Amino acid sequence: MLSTAQIDALTGVAGRALTEAELSALVPLVEIRNDVAIADLLSVGRVKHGPTQIGPGTIVAVMGEQGGAFLDELTALGETDRTVYWGMDPVRRGAFDLSVKPARDWIETLQRDLPQYAQALGWLLMLGVVPDPIPFALVSQKLNEVSA
Repeated sequence: MLSTAQIDALTGVAGRALTEAELSALVPLVEIRNDVAIADLLSVGRVKHGPTQIGPGTIVAVMGEQGGAFLDELTALGETDRTVYWGMDPVRRGAFDLSVKPARDWIETLQRDLPQYAQALGWLLMLGVVPDPIPFALVSQKLNEVSA
């Protein structure tokens, strides 16, 4: 059984609430202090967005035949929507950075507003996504703190 302090420590390391399945799987790992396996379990699905600047070429390469039509539609929309107009400026320069959360949020908004491109925009959002494992040393540190 995990103590409240251990659960709190591991929740803090994970940066999110732990599921019942995770808590059950953690019990034997914490008992034998397999901190590497604990870190691996808590790291499942964790990703981060590395610097990924895109422009028209990347959009066309990723979106295929839809890429040109999407860019044309955004350009036309930019004539009446100044946010879209200025949002396209870094795209035109090849400097639209998908590692910046507001940039990803804008793409997600476009997925809702332009559903015909939603799937292809999802492909763009996957660019620069890399695993973000939790270091086992952090798990060790936090569990040691609550065991002391």
